[in-house]
Amino acid sequence: MLLSVIIVSYNTKALTLQTIESVLKSVQHSTPLKDKTEVWVVDNHSTDGTPEAVRTLQKKESTLHLIENSDNLGFSAANNKALAKATGKYLLFLNSDTVVLDDALDRMIKEFEKHSLDAPTAVLERTSDKLDRLGILSAQLLNPDGTSQAQGGSFPTLLSLAVHMLLLDDLPLIGKLLPSTQHTGHNSRRHTDKIFQQDWVGGTAMMTRQEVLAEIGPLDDNIFMYGEDIEFCMRARFHHWDVAVLPLAKITHFGSASSSSRNAIIGELKGYLYIWAKHKPIWQKGVAKWLIQLGVLLRIVLFGTMIRDTHRAAIYREARQVVRSL
Repeated sequence: MLLSVIIVSYNTKALTLQTIESVLKSVQHSTPLKDKTEVWVVDNHSTDGTPEAVRTLQKKESTLHLIENSDNLGFSAANNKALAKATGKYLLFLNSDTVVLDDALDRMIKEFEKHSLDAPTAVLERTSDKLDRLGILSAQLLNPDGTSQAQGGSFPTLLSLAVHMLLLDDLPLIGKLLPSTQHTGHNSRRHTDKIFQQDWVGGTAMMTRQEVLAEIGPLDDNIFMYGEDIEFCMRARFHHWDVAVLPLAKITHFGSASSSSRNAIIGELKGYLYIWAKHKPIWQKGVAKWLIQLGVLLRIVLFGTMIRDTHRAAIYREARQVVRSL
């Protein structure tokens, strides 16, 4: 197989079927990918009929495979179960609330094929204008209305975390010049059709080579959800793999609003602290925790008294207690 697409589902039957159909349609219109693509759906014990619906679709699609978990294993562990069986030269982690547009998969594969792995500079430090060991590639995510969606960010450092937590990346003019762990502010608005490097990209639509997995291993099972993509890209960079976004490959992501949900907010903060414990000097974890607590307090005030979003303020009050306990 040239490509293995992995989709993790949990009580998203209609969206999951829509995602599968978009993948199959894209593959059928691609000469390189037709008959050389397999799709793996890993269901985290859905109760909405998702497994049954996928099994029905399997009767028509021989390259569609289903793994049913007896419990909700989370994003990382579920993906890893499919990784152990996937045979593609390239592997795509794809959220169950996405739609692949036109020739996005074809473009991503062709971009990988353009970049040889034997470049003599591949073991050197990354330069912003040179892709000499492309290992991870993301499509350009779009909102349902067709506008660009924020994608990835800078690697976690005390500076980039401070910029994110203190909302400095939303400042006019200076914000776009500052590194931030989440490119959701002004510095995410990049207008280009050319492939560009990014420290990390989201697991929403993230393609990687088998060679990357052979070197760094799969996603970290210790991260249930949120932050596993950052940690995966960090390990890839430690092994001199480049990470990039291909703007001409477009995938619609319907779940962008879920980034403001309780699980997303708390999961993201827990993910940062796990990354600090795993990859950073021990003295930095206390500083990182303090920055996160300060950022959470800032958001409690912002949503509680200025924007008056009581639901979001309540989530951050809960997040404050969770962070304190870690």
